[in-house]
Amino acid sequence: MVFDSLTHVTPDGRWFDTKCDASEQELLRQLDESGTQRAVVVALAGHIENRFVLEVCQRHPDRLVPCASFNPAACRSVEEVKAGLRTQIEKDGYKALKLHPRLNCYDPLDPRCLAVLEEMASRELPLPIWLDTLFYYRGGKLRKPPVDTIHELVGRFPALTFVLLHGGGSWILQVAEAIRDCPNAFLDISFTLQRYRSSSIAADLRYLLDSFDRRIVFGSDFPEVGIGTALEGVREIAHGIAPEKCANVLGGNLSRILGLEQP
Repeated sequence: MVFDSLTHVTPDGRWFDTKCDASEQELLRQLDESGTQRAVVVALAGHIENRFVLEVCQRHPDRLVPCASFNPAACRSVEEVKAGLRTQIEKDGYKALKLHPRLNCYDPLDPRCLAVLEEMASRELPLPIWLDTLFYYRGGKLRKPPVDTIHELVGRFPALTFVLLHGGGSWILQVAEAIRDCPNAFLDISFTLQRYRSSSIAADLRYLLDSFDRRIVFGSDFPEVGIGTALEGVREIAHGIAPEKCANVLGGNLSRILGLEQP
């Protein structure tokens, strides 16, 4: 089974200032064409509303899994963060929560972001956290370097499961070392595989697919990258790796994270 950890759709099919088709129809077409059985559809706070994503996924419950998003930087205080989170994501059928520090312009160690994680960790059934790990943004200043930030977050909140979107980019091997003793953290290889496919990082990714396969998930980052293109990239660098390891990466790990049976 192939299970895509990171896709996006928009109401009008437009994707920022690009020519990418982010429509629901195009997502379904690419899933069918690539032989991908399931995909997580991710909201983006301030850009793609949670309710819209939920409605899209409810039309295709056997294929699409909704991931809500929340922007702690839009809140003035920790108290406002916790109240807003309870209001927005208390009773709906979301299966994960996306945090996007770069797009929403905040440090992941900002007290307001930590408040989101504290609130989620306090729940009886906390949602897994989809954390975008490309933290740098224009004008931003991080309290700690990205790998140290990731290490602190996953260690500080052991009750939460983290899917580290893009795996830290060019630092993916360092991130893998940083989370090796943290079983609550997984590396998503979307974007990073395509961006660095012709660099030495492709060798790092192959090494991780072979030696860290229980902790890696496949994602395409549709519509930025076509689902078939992303799959082709994984299969290219995974050539010769044991089929059971590839199965973990392509769908088994994500199914276990989300508590979903494999079809």
